[in-house]
Amino acid sequence: MKTALIGCGKAGQSLLEELVANNNISKIEVFDPDITKYSDLYKTRDKDVLFSSETNKFKPEYDLVVIATPDHLHTAYLLAAINNGVDCFVEKPLVTNWDDFYAIEVALSKHPDLRITSNLILRAAPLFKDLKLAYAAGFFGDKISVEGKYLYGRWEKLLNGWRGNSNYSVILGGLIHLVDLFCFITNNYEYESHLEYKRLTKQEPFGVKDFGSVTLSNEKIGIANLSTNFSTPLEHRRDISIYGDQGWVEIRGSEVLVGGKLLDYRMNNLSAKANTKGELLQAFIGDIVKGGQGTSSYPTRREMLEVVRICLSNNTA
Repeated sequence: MKTALIGCGKAGQSLLEELVANNNISKIEVFDPDITKYSDLYKTRDKDVLFSSETNKFKPEYDLVVIATPDHLHTAYLLAAINNGVDCFVEKPLVTNWDDFYAIEVALSKHPDLRITSNLILRAAPLFKDLKLAYAAGFFGDKISVEGKYLYGRWEKLLNGWRGNSNYSVILGGLIHLVDLFCFITNNYEYESHLEYKRLTKQEPFGVKDFGSVTLSNEKIGIANLSTNFSTPLEHRRDISIYGDQGWVEIRGSEVLVGGKLLDYRMNNLSAKANTKGELLQAFIGDIVKGGQGTSSYPTRREMLEVVRICLSNNTA
C-alpha cells in the first residue's frame, strides 16, 4: 500500500512508527512544512520513506491518507482524499467547525463505500471493551448516570504550541474522547446535548477557553456529565464513573473500583489504556487489505460523524 502521512509532529511521528512497522505498507510519503527536523530519524530504515516540506504539492494518489496536522488544518487534506476515493485515517477531531463538517458530510455522501475513521483510542482499551459488554448484558441495570473528567495536565503545550494560536476547542481536542467512550459503551449516538466553554485561568499568553463541559441525556439510557480542564496542574488523566441501580464502576486514573452486580461480571482486563496508540490504525489498515470492516473497535464513519456532531452542537468556543 502506498501511503501519505500529512503532519509529522508528536502525533504524526507516533503514527509514522506504526506505518513503518506494518508489512502491508510498501511506501510512505511524509508531508510537513518543517520536515527537516524529522527526516534524519528515518534515513536508516529499510522501508521506502520519502519526506517533503511542500505540503501544497500533496496529491491524493495513494491507497491510504493519514492526517496528523493541527486540528484546524484537517479539512483541506481530508476533502482532497475523499474526493479522490482514498481511505482516510484522521487524528481527532475530524473537523473543528460546522462549515467543514457539512463539506465532509456532502463529500462522503458521494463515496458510500469509502473507509474513514479517527484515532479515538479509548474505545480500544480492554477495560472499556469489557464495560461495553457488561452494559449490554445488563450488569449496570436499567439506566445509568456517568461522570467523566478529562484532565489534560499539559499546560506547556497550550502555551507554546499551535493549540494556543488557533481557535482551539478543548471539547473537540480533548473531551471528545469521553463523549465517544460514552457512545461506544452504550452503543448509542442519539442524545440531547448541551455544551459550555469557560476560561478559568488568567495566565498569559492564552487565547483558549480552558474548560469545557458536555451534558448528554437519553430517556432510555440515562445521563452523562462530562468535563475537561486543560489548565489544572494535575497529571494527564481520565476519571470516569458509571452508576446504575444494579452495578457501578469508578475509574480514577489507573485505579479501578467496581461494585454491585458488576462484581459478578468477570472482566478480562482492568487496563484503561489501549495496547498501543496506533492500535486503531493497525486495525484500520488490516481491514483495508481484507476489503471490509472487521470487529475492531475503531469508529465507523457514521459513529465518528455523530460524535463530532455532538461536540459541535451549540459550539461557541
